[in-house]
Amino acid sequence: MKGIFKNLHRYVLWLVVSFFLWAWIFTLITNAPAGKKVVLYAGLPAMEREALAAALEADMPEHIRYVETWVFSDEMFSPANIETGDLFIVATDQVDQYRNTFGALDGVDFPDRPLFEIDGKPCGVCVYDEEAGIRIGTKYLAYLPGETYYLFFNANSRHLGAWNGSRDDAALRAAQTFLTLP
Repeated sequence: MKGIFKNLHRYVLWLVVSFFLWAWIFTLITNAPAGKKVVLYAGLPAMEREALAAALEADMPEHIRYVETWVFSDEMFSPANIETGDLFIVATDQVDQYRNTFGALDGVDFPDRPLFEIDGKPCGVCVYDEEAGIRIGTKYLAYLPGETYYLFFNANSRHLGAWNGSRDDAALRAAQTFLTLP
């Protein structure tokens, strides 16, 4: 028994290293490269991540393996990951924090939707505004009352098609699907 307590620190260290090694291996096996997934980040307190991802995957090109959905707080230890997302749902008071990531909506049409402008260019599509009666995706997202939220596109997304010369338009498809959600 003394031998176990004497070497307890070694056993604990082995357990910790083993846990992180298996977590890393699991991530390598299950994660898809950026070209095979669409990533949506939301500046919200909570969301039904799996249900929203499943709803957005309905109209994806064949080579897209899945859609990932995250709230910003999930990535608080790695803010650089947020900049690699394809779509963002952001409240108006958070826009300045991420504005360098957003692309202008040149040539992309969202009829009858209020747009958010940065430097005189439309960059975001309104998805939640209580006063205007816009409540998109409330089945999946926990919007904060009194806030107005917009859907933005990452200008460097690999899934905007002809808009930025990328291989496919999966992010645009996901956005269009999102805009139809209850």
